Amino acid sequence: MLVNGEDMPRPGNRITLSSTLKDAYGLPVAHINCEEHPNDVALRAHAQRQGQRIYEAAGAKRTVLSATPPATHQMGTARMSHDPADGVTTPYGRAHDVPNLFISDGSVQTTAGAANPTLTIVSLVLRQADYISREISSGHI
Repeated sequence: MLVNGEDMPRPGNRITLSSTLKDAYGLPVAHINCEEHPNDVALRAHAQRQGQRIYEAAGAKRTVLSATPPATHQMGTARMSHDPADGVTTPYGRAHDVPNLFISDGSVQTTAGAANPTLTIVSLVLRQADYISREISSGHI
């Protein structure tokens, strides 16, 4: 049984680039910081207890719990924000610090809003495409 819960957005969860460590190509190594909110831990513990009760009611002799789900949707590491101090991109996914870089994935969203973020990401990409088209037509890109 897979527990699928929503992780709470946390401003400290982010990806940064190392100023000292480089990869085999000489590029800065990415550091991912993702700390669970106490609600995330409580949600998982509750769901695991309920799942265990279901299995035991069905006659299970043994149940095994894992601390971390085998699959997650990491989101919010390049969060959208009007203010560059609070996020990486504008509400259109355009990076504040890198001209004409658009981020088109779940990292700009602080929450999935549902079990799987795919359709929300597709919607974001379509919205970005319209925005980029307008920006090109107006000469801003």
